[in-house]
Amino acid sequence: MLRDLTYKVIVIDDDPDLYEDYIEEIEATLKDQGYLLEHDRYEEIDELEENSLEDVDLFLVDLKFGNEDKGPEFISKIRENYFTDILFYSSDSKAIIESRSKGEYEGVFFAIRDENKNEIKDRIKQLIDKMIKRSNTPLASRGLVLGCIAELDNIVKDKIHSLLMKIGPQQTEKLLNDCTKLYFNSYSGNSDKIKEFFGTDFHKGKLQWCEVKEKYNKYDVSNLVENVAITDSNKNFRVLLKTYEALNGKDDTYNIIKDFIELLSDRNIFAHVREEKNDVGQYQFKKLNNDEYLVLSDEKCIELRTSIIKYYELISGIM
Repeated sequence: MLRDLTYKVIVIDDDPDLYEDYIEEIEATLKDQGYLLEHDRYEEIDELEENSLEDVDLFLVDLKFGNEDKGPEFISKIRENYFTDILFYSSDSKAIIESRSKGEYEGVFFAIRDENKNEIKDRIKQLIDKMIKRSNTPLASRGLVLGCIAELDNIVKDKIHSLLMKIGPQQTEKLLNDCTKLYFNSYSGNSDKIKEFFGTDFHKGKLQWCEVKEKYNKYDVSNLVENVAITDSNKNFRVLLKTYEALNGKDDTYNIIKDFIELLSDRNIFAHVREEKNDVGQYQFKKLNNDEYLVLSDEKCIELRTSIIKYYELISGIM
């Protein structure tokens, strides 16, 4: 699960139909913005356990006024360790109005449940919009992209390890040549770490690929992608493509996932370039190796998040 792109909602309500209605609305809103949804329902506040409170972004709570009011107790429990949005709602409009004035409910949102009005859904949308606005800033976007790509890099390595178990001897020899050539084309100078792993310097410009091909030591590709001294997200993904191709050829899945390279290019921009403002007040990042800019519009933020989810699902689904 992409934690940075997952919005977690807990609903405390004994009406499963209302729960499904709220969740359907939230899921559609989040999907349009490039977010995933994790959700759960409890019938009573007392059912909540400590481990269920981790990473929650929004609590929707039916207060059930008229019985014992456990709202302040619930808020105290949450605020001890978490700063999470809480929306209390009830069909008792008078009780809602009274509770809004109580000090115990400071920093909490309220809505009246009325079949003829959409106050609860409107309030939920406002809270999600607030989260989206915060996430579209340069700092938040940078952290989100870097964090999600790091998570995807671990998935890429796991997929390489699992695919390698299916590779036969003849495929292994070609795969080793392909991976070594990939690294040969990526390094232009001397590198002690390269020589230590491959058993030869690449000396691009002095040695031709045909010479390196005859000299390099045979190795385990699993060790290559785990060697942080010489690899990175881009190279690991290219190794995944080589491994996948060895088993399946350049099929439809290959032709879709290969464009993940473009997302990795955006990741490198966020990692190495400081943002600046353009003439119309939008934040932008100068692209590496050319004079173009990545403009951080709301549309670009949605595109980045949607692409991350797309490749997460595609790469995770590789068998």
